[in-house]
Amino acid sequence: MDTIVSAITSARTPDEHKALVATLRSQEELLFRHAMSLDDLCEPLSAPAHTLGLVFALNVRASALAQAGASPLASTFVQRCRLLLLHADRAQLVFAPLEFSRLCAKFLTFALPQPSGALLAVRPLLAAAAALAPTPNHITPVHALALQAAILAKTYRAALPILDATLVQIDVPRTGVTAHDVLLLHYYAGIALVGLKRHARAAQSFQLVLTAPALVLNSIIVEAYKKWTLCSLIASRAVPALPRYAATAVTRHVRSAAGAYTDLAGAFASRESAKLRRVLVQHAAVYRKDGNAGLVKQCASAFDKCARRPPAMRARARLPQHAAHTRALRGHATNARRAAVRRRAPRRECIERLSRTYVTLSLQQLASAAGLGSAEQAEALLLKMAEQGELRAQVDRVRGMALFADSDGPDSDELKAGLDARLETAVALTQKLRALHDELAGDASFLAKTVTKGDRVGARAHLGPHHGADEMAVM
Repeated sequence: MDTIVSAITSARTPDEHKALVATLRSQEELLFRHAMSLDDLCEPLSAPAHTLGLVFALNVRASALAQAGASPLASTFVQRCRLLLLHADRAQLVFAPLEFSRLCAKFLTFALPQPSGALLAVRPLLAAAAALAPTPNHITPVHALALQAAILAKTYRAALPILDATLVQIDVPRTGVTAHDVLLLHYYAGIALVGLKRHARAAQSFQLVLTAPALVLNSIIVEAYKKWTLCSLIASRAVPALPRYAATAVTRHVRSAAGAYTDLAGAFASRESAKLRRVLVQHAAVYRKDGNAGLVKQCASAFDKCARRPPAMRARARLPQHAAHTRALRGHATNARRAAVRRRAPRRECIERLSRTYVTLSLQQLASAAGLGSAEQAEALLLKMAEQGELRAQVDRVRGMALFADSDGPDSDELKAGLDARLETAVALTQKLRALHDELAGDASFLAKTVTKGDRVGARAHLGPHHGADEMAVM
């Protein structure tokens, strides 16, 4: 153990860190034999300087705690891990990304049973994800863990650094990320966006799970399809068709694996409230079991808002006297509201026309021209129009004047800042796409698959449709 401690404390350069990782991996059995005394080894080590040593020691310690079930010692482990994740050295993590990702998963496992454990785990996991990622655009296994902690703690806004990032880069040797990690990232991102009431973006995140390459269905894809269906109904009042580039296994089998949600989408599309109610009652237990009862309730509310009112099938003469009277009152009220809207519209048009003609105008003159009773009414309507973006104006109450700005002319500073931001985003996206294109163009595995697929397409065209169908069945 003294040799290991000496190697950890003496490592300073990248070459020494690389040699230290090889030493620690070869001495893993020795660390396991002294697992219960590793707290003494970790005591003199600091997170920034001895990140690699702490990663290996705490990994072994976590495995020993899991086997022994020593819960009183778990709090000490959680505190040490928390400090390490908050202050880990990015340069050292390059040499042990897999071990660091495993430690983050063990940290979350041991932190959850602690009081407010999920909440305490969010910030360290966010810091760990940032430290492990080579750039802010890289996906790591820790991103999904951080989102999971934020969801369990119900602090969805804490996940915004991940939700607002453009995570498109994958570097397996550098981060140890797997396809499972990518699926979990987008799935948890969708759940966090649901918590933020951003259902349209949540549906996009779930769709990324559904369109990922897959040979067979898995539980993540099925659960993502359920939530994608519900979020699509809430956001757009319809469920779009799966994209053509979705895997065949998904397009063929996912609907049958989530029959209760397919029935709900069909009932929603029928615009028949009785049919929707039958489906909700029939599958209520399924929705509760899946944890989607809240989203289903929001779907029902969305249906009520967009449902068409059935046409009146009975003549007015056949209505009872009290019903005819009620209908007449409603008709009078509707006509009164329409008349009020017609009266208000010319006033708004008059004020908008005056704003294009004058730079300044007294509120009294504005009220007189618009047919309003007083300057106060003119001021209230003017401010309301400005708030709704119909014109740009200010009110000088001391002088009783309205000051108009050119509503067609752009606010130069604001417009310039907005255009600059959009241009920077477009340029950055173009650079990322070019980098991805260059990376794929030089990837031997991708090129081999592309050439193989091209050969199969050419052979299918040459041999005929039956051979193509047989080949697809074999695939």
